[in-house]
Amino acid sequence: MADRISVATYNIWCDGLHAEQRYRTIAGLLSQHTPDIMMFQEVTETARRVLLEQQWIREGYYSAAVTGGYAGNYGMLLLSRPPVTEVTYTGLPSQRSRGYLTARYRIGGHTLTVLGIHLESGKAAVQLRDRQLRRIVGSVRDDRDAVILGDFNLRDAENGILPAGYCDVWPALRPGEPGFTEDTTINHMRYDMEDKHRHVRFDRVLVKGDRWTPESIELLGREPISAALPRVFPSDHFGVRCVLRRR
Repeated sequence: MADRISVATYNIWCDGLHAEQRYRTIAGLLSQHTPDIMMFQEVTETARRVLLEQQWIREGYYSAAVTGGYAGNYGMLLLSRPPVTEVTYTGLPSQRSRGYLTARYRIGGHTLTVLGIHLESGKAAVQLRDRQLRRIVGSVRDDRDAVILGDFNLRDAENGILPAGYCDVWPALRPGEPGFTEDTTINHMRYDMEDKHRHVRFDRVLVKGDRWTPESIELLGREPISAALPRVFPSDHFGVRCVLRRR
């Protein structure tokens, strides 16, 4: 943990289709990498239970979850290997009960703030996403070092609302690759949901500050959950894992 931190975000799809098997597959994928800090979206009670049943998670991670109630039918989950000095959940103006998790850490004598977000979905919600993101960014305007990761639901045409002073890690490190996190060319399950193609980079990692620099970023969950279910993937989204190096 001293010189590098790995973070991951995964929208794990709240649908009941092969849900437990999908969630166990996601847990297995993550166990190969054991990210230090993980933020999940669309977390149902079933998903929370399956993830927290995993021995490697029970023995190695702190957790904070918001499901049900204000969060609606699904919510968010933080899994953290380093101890958290403070964690909060904040609701957002939303038609879909959206909010964000804020976790603060003391690492090497300095504060690092990590925010897990899930912005409003739908093409018609452009202005609402802008409002939500402004509120989230404003909440850490006084924080020197911050990571915002999660499902932004932003299409490329909306990139102009991304906050100044933050590095959008995927295009910064892999500019020649689209980094689609919903990609029906690969994810047949996502195609089958609507019988049409979709290629978008909804899930992102943004970093600000001068103490942590992005070193690598990759997608997770790009294979079916089993040979017997070739059109079922861990989620309709791919996960994103990013390694940050301390300067």
